[in-house]
Amino acid sequence: MDAAQLEISGMQPQDIEQVAALERRIFSMPWSVDGFLASLQSPDTLYLAVRDCGRVAAYCGMLQSFDEADITNVAVAPEYRGRGVGLRMLRELMTRGAGRGVRRYTLEVRRSNAAAIRLYEKLGFVSVGIRRNFYAKPQEDALIMWTAEDSYA
Repeated sequence: MDAAQLEISGMQPQDIEQVAALERRIFSMPWSVDGFLASLQSPDTLYLAVRDCGRVAAYCGMLQSFDEADITNVAVAPEYRGRGVGLRMLRELMTRGAGRGVRRYTLEVRRSNAAAIRLYEKLGFVSVGIRRNFYAKPQEDALIMWTAEDSYA
């Protein structure tokens, strides 16, 4: 299925079980159901889910602080990768964030995750530093990436 055919909308509490299951599939240190529920309830966060016939295929989220936001979660199910799902989803997140006053975005990404780094660079992110030993299981440094103001628009 083409990314344009998938539905992107705000994550709902009923999505959390599927989101947490996908999180466990992808990440070595996954967020819990309770962690997602707490984040979803905060007025400073925005979470999106991408659905294919009701099934969560991808999700992302951000934590806003004034006119900046930290993209905290980005996940695309392996069977949906390489189809533009992540790019479309993050563009939607950033567009909605701009509507909330966000002008700059930051995130961390594993140094070895070349595919994610290329995706973020397409969205205007640049590497500005390294967080040593940021990730565990396996231990790895993170690139710190930022957008310039309004660079994603």
